[in-house]
Amino acid sequence: MKTTVVNSALLASFMLLIGANHSQIRDNEKGTSMAPILAEALPIVQGIEEKGFEIVRMEFDLVSGTSTTFRSLYSQWSYGIVAFGDYRLEDIDIAVYKDVDGQWFMVERDAEAKSRAKVLIRPSVSGSYRIDVKAYKFKTGYQVGRYGLIIFHE
Repeated sequence: MKTTVVNSALLASFMLLIGANHSQIRDNEKGTSMAPILAEALPIVQGIEEKGFEIVRMEFDLVSGTSTTFRSLYSQWSYGIVAFGDYRLEDIDIAVYKDVDGQWFMVERDAEAKSRAKVLIRPSVSGSYRIDVKAYKFKTGYQVGRYGLIIFHE
């Protein structure tokens, strides 16, 4: 599946947004607090909005393997998709698939070994897309963590 190249201003701004990790907020003793993942999200949200982009979706969930979400994407927009983990995730990946006649075809992915993953996409055709967020590697002692997913467009 072919996608259109995203403009360079969006790409440059996007690369600045997903820089180094920000200070960690402590979890509660049960490990169930949303505070650590929200602390990771805040500077990303602020950076996206400061650059004039519009956030069209945010979600937070637990992940131990792969978590899947669906979104309609439109060919007239360029999208940025960011996934990030809390203190338990060492490596998180994203893959974006397009539904073509009931079959899912990968159109973009980020498989770098980082606790944040990002993809830029300008769909060649509007339609239903599947976004897989994979917890590729956990820090020692953990088998589950929280992730955040933000989708924005110019």
